[in-house]
Amino acid sequence: MKKDKSADSWKQQSLAVLENSFWPDEKEYVSGLVKRCHEYRKIQVGQLTPEQLRTLIGQQIGLQFLIPLAIEVLSADVLTEGAFYPGDLLEAVLKANQNFWAARPELQSQVAALVHSNMEKIRDENINLGFFG
Repeated sequence: MKKDKSADSWKQQSLAVLENSFWPDEKEYVSGLVKRCHEYRKIQVGQLTPEQLRTLIGQQIGLQFLIPLAIEVLSADVLTEGAFYPGDLLEAVLKANQNFWAARPELQSQVAALVHSNMEKIRDENINLGFFG
């Protein structure tokens, strides 16, 4: 069975386009983090690196689009590393706003199943499981 390519066509859009929210370019940014987030929002979401996903999710930006992508990445390797340590992407996902999880129980269930099936690896890395543990 062929996978419908149009189902993933949203991955070819940036967060700015998907959210229809375009942040103005600044001559100076408050911090390097703000500048990075601003730049990452312009990248096609399907092209974001684990570190870019970790950063944006950690700042609670674009969760409705980025958490499903992060789940795909984490399904291949639950301890995918952004820039800091094995499992930092998972930790960012687990720390996503609880209101987001309450509104997206299907994603919460996917993450819970992912955590459950990889519990030994996750505990070996001392990942904070929050309310998923």
